[in-house]
Amino acid sequence: MKLRVWMRVTRILGLLSLGLAAGACGGLPQRPVVPAIYDLGLGEAVSAAPAVLPSRIEVRAPSWLSTSAMQYRLDYRQPAQRQVFAESRWAAPPAEMVERRLLQALSAPSSTGGGCRLRLEIDEFTQAFDAPEASTAVVVARAELLPPRGENALARRVFELREPASNADAKGGVMAFRKASDRLTNEVAGWMAGPAANAATAACRR
Repeated sequence: MKLRVWMRVTRILGLLSLGLAAGACGGLPQRPVVPAIYDLGLGEAVSAAPAVLPSRIEVRAPSWLSTSAMQYRLDYRQPAQRQVFAESRWAAPPAEMVERRLLQALSAPSSTGGGCRLRLEIDEFTQAFDAPEASTAVVVARAELLPPRGENALARRVFELREPASNADAKGGVMAFRKASDRLTNEVAGWMAGPAANAATAACRR
């Protein structure tokens, strides 16, 4: 009888020891996760540069895109919900990175411009998942050519780009956004070299 009681007590003490050990491990501070930092890289030369460069380039975005968070949507399950990658970040907010790309492509070191001001409003810069294994970089922007002074746009255009990602993760999205940014830069430059933007630029130079 005593042996049975002793074995029960030993078993209880053993369980308590395991519980205390598990609690002690759980109380240890967790090492913080260092997020991977990505950017859009250096922009390539545009295929069709406008004859007159913009006198100023400005890229803006709404408050929910004014952070370095890499955002995505699960269109196949929760299309209305924006989510962020926990272990990946942009080096800067999307508007700042796109502006840098445009400045590299549409500015000349020895030129002071002379054309209109170019403004881009970014409405979307999100990785959309159509399925768990398939995603696309989505970039939507509204471009305006403005006179040297004033806010009345002389020409407008909406750009919507979708670039498939090679991998359905943050790293695959980064490569897709780089391609989408190259396309956006080239399409903006092509638009500025077209007749509508040329007419606006001529008005700015009067």
